Amino acid sequence: MCAATTEPMDTGLSEKLRAHFALQLSGVLDDTYSLMVQTHVYHWNVRGPLFEPIHKLLQQHYETLFETADEIAERVRQLGFAAPLGAKTFPSGVKIPATMPDEDEMLGDLLTRHEAVLRKVRPLSADAEENQDFATQDLLNTMLSFHEKAAWMLRSILTSWTGRQSARPARTAS
Repeated sequence: MCAATTEPMDTGLSEKLRAHFALQLSGVLDDTYSLMVQTHVYHWNVRGPLFEPIHKLLQQHYETLFETADEIAERVRQLGFAAPLGAKTFPSGVKIPATMPDEDEMLGDLLTRHEAVLRKVRPLSADAEENQDFATQDLLNTMLSFHEKAAWMLRSILTSWTGRQSARPARTAS
């Protein structure tokens, strides 16, 4: 649970709703921060004939993810709660293998992660709208747009490689 700040506030959202959205946004922040670091690691280690465009694309992605992480943490603060602190509040972690995977595996991993964020953010956006937390909803809708575009770009690269199949695992129904 996010720790409440001592600043009094009367913004039209109950403390219970503010706590709910602060907690949910903290989980999204974890996913965003982890995805940002993973994208940066892959950016450093990309190789092959598509090195330059993938390197540039991943740089754009991790820079946007960094800005988004900052906006999420600031929204948690605006809701009257402390931004997540310490390693225990970022449980998703970053997976850095001993040897770097092939580019299709890197991009497949990033695609899977972007789609996971989309599945988490979409219902949270609807929840924010239903509860009239329009500032949170605006932030989440901006994220939806970014992650859908990033997933589309990664998917397009993966499906365009002749003779190469993504190492992306099949998603189970949830």
